[in-house]
Amino acid sequence: MSLARRRSSRRVKIRVPASTSNLGPAFDAVGLAFQLYLTVDAEELEQGPSTVAYSGEDPQLVPKDESNFMWRAMEEMAAEHGFRLPAIALRIANEIPITKGLGSSAAALLGAAAAVGFFCVGGWTREKLLELVSAREGHPDNVAPSLWGGLVASIGGVNGAGKVLCSKSEFPEEWTAIAVTPDFEIKTDFARSILPPQISRDDAVYNIQRVAFLMAQLVQGRREGLREAMADLLHQPYRAELLPGLKEVLEMEDCEGLLGIALSGAGSTVIAFADSHQMEIGTRICRIFDLHGITSRIRFLKADNTGLVVEPQP
Repeated sequence: MSLARRRSSRRVKIRVPASTSNLGPAFDAVGLAFQLYLTVDAEELEQGPSTVAYSGEDPQLVPKDESNFMWRAMEEMAAEHGFRLPAIALRIANEIPITKGLGSSAAALLGAAAAVGFFCVGGWTREKLLELVSAREGHPDNVAPSLWGGLVASIGGVNGAGKVLCSKSEFPEEWTAIAVTPDFEIKTDFARSILPPQISRDDAVYNIQRVAFLMAQLVQGRREGLREAMADLLHQPYRAELLPGLKEVLEMEDCEGLLGIALSGAGSTVIAFADSHQMEIGTRICRIFDLHGITSRIRFLKADNTGLVVEPQP
C-alpha cells in the first residue's frame, strides 16, 4: 500500500469475536469463535494526546489512560517493529466478559495488532497477526478462532515458540453454545500453574482418544458421543478445585438437548453445546452455582465463522 493511501485511510473499525478454548480434552489445541464481539474504532488525530474511551463489560477493570491493556499492547508492538504510533483516538466497545474464559485477552491483542498494522504498515496479513499475537499470548487456541472464525485446531506457538499451523472448520449453525459465566474470577496464570508437570500414559491416551473423536464428530456436525468426547483428565479435574460447583456441573445428568459440556478456557465460564432446551440447560447450570453461593449469567451464543474484520472508514 502506498504512503499516500496510508495517509488518506486514517480511521479503522476492527471487530474481533470472543472464543472458547480446550472444549474439554483439546487443551491448548482447539478453539471456537462466537458471535460476541470486541469492537474497536481507531482514528488518527492531527495532534496528541491520544485518548481511550471504553464501554461494555467489566468497565471497572479497564483503565482509560496509558495503562490501558490495548493501548500498551499497541505501543509495544509498534516499538518492537521499529514504528511509532501516531496520536490516536481509541474507542472500545466490548461485549466479552474480562478474565472469564471467553478469550478477552486474545481479542484485545488481536484488535491491538490489527490497529498497529493498519496505522504503521497499511495492514498485516492474517498469518502475521497470528504469529504476533500467539507469541504474546503464549498459545494460539483462542487467538486462532478469533482471527479465522469457526472451529480451529492449531499446533505450535506454545510459550511463543514454533510456527503456528491452523485448520479451520465451520461449526454447525443449528447448535447453540450456552455460556454460563459465574461471578467468580480465575486468573489464567494461576489456573495453569496448578496443573501437574507430568501425566500418566493412560491419561494421555484418554485425552488423545477424545480429542480425535470430538473433532471427527464436530466437523461432520454429528452429536453422537459428544458428551463423552468432551471429558478430560488434563486440566478440568484440577481446575474444579478452584471453582465451587464446577465438578457438579461437569458431572450433571444428561438432559434433552445437551450435547456436551466443558470449562471454557481456564474459566470461570462453562460452555454447554445444545440443539434444544437451551434455557433449561442454562438454568440447571446456574442453579448448581447458586447452591455454592455464586451468581452467574447465561448467554446463548452462535458460532462466528468469519473471524477478525478490519474495515477502513471514510
